[in-house]
Amino acid sequence: MKLRNKLVLMLVFIVMSFSVFAAKNSKKEDVKVPALILYDQYGKKHSLEDYKGKVVFINFWATWCGYCVQEMPGFEKIYKEFGENKKDVIFLGVAGPKSSENPANIDVKKEDIIKFLKAKKITYPILMDEKGNSFQEYGIRFFPTSFIINKKGFLEGYIGGAISEDQLRKALNETLKK
Repeated sequence: MKLRNKLVLMLVFIVMSFSVFAAKNSKKEDVKVPALILYDQYGKKHSLEDYKGKVVFINFWATWCGYCVQEMPGFEKIYKEFGENKKDVIFLGVAGPKSSENPANIDVKKEDIIKFLKAKKITYPILMDEKGNSFQEYGIRFFPTSFIINKKGFLEGYIGGAISEDQLRKALNETLKK
């Protein structure tokens, strides 16, 4: 990614981190998010490019993160309310399992994450970033960290920390109206 794009993205993260959901109202320039092409727990490939025209919610999380685990049942509920990725809203979680390519990645092995998801009855797609590249490209420094991407594929909002069901539902509905 170009240095300018990284700097712009990091600046936006810093500015937006002071609110639970920072709307695009005051932004003068659309901010492009890094490409994201990964496989989920079911083996299905996901690419942000495929979701242009839809609102995309991306949540970076870890199994050891208490706030992340607390959010998941609410995310599952809203995922189902908004049509299980078959309508205008796409839900994607991103996990960083340890792997042979990155044994120091942030979470347990992929198989253990899949067992965790089954035990918690989480069915929305969780992308497995076994190399850890997306965590670096999105500037993830703490968990949970979430992003809302608008229908044009630009950053709409950044959530640094946990978000309630009501806050997320409101943010998604506001983004859908734009």
